[in-house]
Amino acid sequence: MKKSTDLKLVAFDLDGTLLDSAASIIAGVTECWAACGFARPEPSAIRRIIGLPWEESIKSLLPEAGNIEMQKIKTYYEEVSLGIRPRLNRDEELFIGVEEMLAQLDDKGFVLGIITSRSGGRLKEILRSKGIERYFLFVKTTDNGPGKPNPELMHQALSETGVAANDALMIGDTTFDIQMACNAGARAVGVSWGVHEPNELLSAGAESVVCDVSEICPTVTKLLGATCLG
Repeated sequence: MKKSTDLKLVAFDLDGTLLDSAASIIAGVTECWAACGFARPEPSAIRRIIGLPWEESIKSLLPEAGNIEMQKIKTYYEEVSLGIRPRLNRDEELFIGVEEMLAQLDDKGFVLGIITSRSGGRLKEILRSKGIERYFLFVKTTDNGPGKPNPELMHQALSETGVAANDALMIGDTTFDIQMACNAGARAVGVSWGVHEPNELLSAGAESVVCDVSEICPTVTKLLGATCLG
């Protein structure tokens, strides 16, 4: 696709960036490990792997995992999905100001999307239930290709929208988000309220780290400039 000189793209991570979900992810992994008979990992260890693709996160938490262990975990989540096992109540809410921020960027003409290491199973349901699905032109998950920090999903977003890499910005809370953007030749901004520390995000290649959702729109506009709405 021909590159557009007018469009500017802003891709968001979901968990820890738009959605306050770390506590529920930690609880879900802890419950899974207990049900499968594995030693429960420390919550801090689980926080560190949020944002990695599924298999990589398992190998990080359970280095000795082989086919048997992987299958146990896969079966557990399949049973939860099918209702055979109860799904834990998940108190996941958008961070304060997220919907207003997305509306501001949308009004300014930026192309918005999601790039997440979640699979696509419940993703659209989550976005719809939070009232923000309409803001995103594209949603990229590990169903579409290798997860972060592999640049494939960002490459797909750039190709499909026709936006040049230098006119694209990834916003996320982990080094995996930042590395993915940099590996694709795109730009990146970190957020301070997620699972990785600001100094880690900057070291990974983030141009800046914002400390409040209200800072995102001004930062995007400063870095990418104005869009062409006509």
